[in-house]
Amino acid sequence: MYPLTMPAILYRYLLQEIMAPFGASLLAFTTIVFLGRMMKVTQMIVVKGVGLVEVLKSCVYLFPYLLVFTLPMAATVGILLALMRLSVDQEVTALKTAGLSFTQLLPPILVFSLGTALLALFFTAYGSPWGQKATRDLMMEVLKRRADLGIKEQVFNTDFQGLMLFVNHVPARTGKMEGIFIYDSRDPENPNTVYAKKGQLDFDPAQQTLMLLLAEGRVMRWGEGLTKWQTVEFKTYQLPLNLFSFALKDKKSEDEMYLGELWRNLAKERPGSEQYIHLVVELNRRFALPCGAFLLCLIAMPLGMSSSQHGRTWGLILGLLVFLVYYVVFTASWRLAFSARLNPTLAPWVSNLLFTGVAIYLWRRTVRERPLLPVSWMQWRERLRGIRIRIKGK
Repeated sequence: MYPLTMPAILYRYLLQEIMAPFGASLLAFTTIVFLGRMMKVTQMIVVKGVGLVEVLKSCVYLFPYLLVFTLPMAATVGILLALMRLSVDQEVTALKTAGLSFTQLLPPILVFSLGTALLALFFTAYGSPWGQKATRDLMMEVLKRRADLGIKEQVFNTDFQGLMLFVNHVPARTGKMEGIFIYDSRDPENPNTVYAKKGQLDFDPAQQTLMLLLAEGRVMRWGEGLTKWQTVEFKTYQLPLNLFSFALKDKKSEDEMYLGELWRNLAKERPGSEQYIHLVVELNRRFALPCGAFLLCLIAMPLGMSSSQHGRTWGLILGLLVFLVYYVVFTASWRLAFSARLNPTLAPWVSNLLFTGVAIYLWRRTVRERPLLPVSWMQWRERLRGIRIRIKGK
């Protein structure tokens, strides 16, 4: 076994310093974001009556989607905290005294940044689509077994899209509903009200949708004028329902498609159509976000080695602020593509182009050992103080 050379020892040391805050940040951020979803999970257990096994499965399926965002965030904060610790303890100064430059410290950061980007690419290309598709399939299986999911007696139920449902009584043994009132506003120009004495929920495997089977009732429809109304009595009536804010059809959304599926569906769409724009934006988002994770890691290094920053708290705040600015620009840019204000291919890359310029600027200032800001905080404070004095003098 050959002894490690000086650069190899240094690189291993830097990676070890980064991994500890990175792991802690990843665990903390993922937990915090996941807890934000716990209200919906709790509602599924308490209100919807979903079993604990299904809830745990939905939590597992949710993690790949969360890691798409928490992984770059944790990597940025991990590099910042590690390098700030080295700067505060004067270890960076010691390395510079030993003849090492900032560029010689770059290889381990590049390796870590590339690893973060590849993991982010895996989650955007495969992990997140798998999780979202598995969640939809799980909800469909739950509906097949529990067609009466979420129906509570003497409560106005608005979980069904475009419908308001009221059930007077649901016998515990049979599960068949009695005294049903429905207001259907899915067609705004022709809303209707349905009343039925009896009803039962059932999952239709042929149409892959939830059906409400009604018996002994009437449907009342009306239009814009008071004279445009009609009443229809029925013995049996079927009403399709949509639950959980996603379609129960076989058609996948863009978020559930793998890269190959996105390419195939894109080839079938007419360029310029709404679906074409959505597919182009989604395809570019899958690659833009991992590239953004790589850029954020590179930006974190000059920020972490800046001598003007001190303390872990400031490093955490700075890392979150950098990621927040990136994510706001990233989200705003690709959403503007839907309104035809930005090119759908270019829109997801706007934030990367902007942060590439920021990374180049910060690295140039760092390599030349200059302050990251051309004007220090003390100078800014003096300028603001002078402006305030002049305003008061007037």
